[in-house]
Amino acid sequence: MTASRPHGPPDVPADPRSCVTIRCREHGPLVVELPADDSVRLRVTDHVGQEFLLPTHKRAVALCRCGHTASQPFCDGSHTRSEFSGAELAPRPPQ
Repeated sequence: MTASRPHGPPDVPADPRSCVTIRCREHGPLVVELPADDSVRLRVTDHVGQEFLLPTHKRAVALCRCGHTASQPFCDGSHTRSEFSGAELAPRPPQ
């Protein structure tokens, strides 16, 4: 999969204060973090478009990567008991 940045060349880092960030936690979930300025609303939907209920007071949501959670698609910490391994690192920029 290739990612693109709509607001500048790919070699210019995006300002994290204005971006939705998806953070891969080591051996854990994908954490989707919203910018602090309320400019973006997060929706998580199922395969037919029905929306999951999200806590409105949080700026982040953790999505399961291990497949063992009882509350799909959200993380419930089951990865700690399932020996899930996920330690991907982003490629380093060329020097």
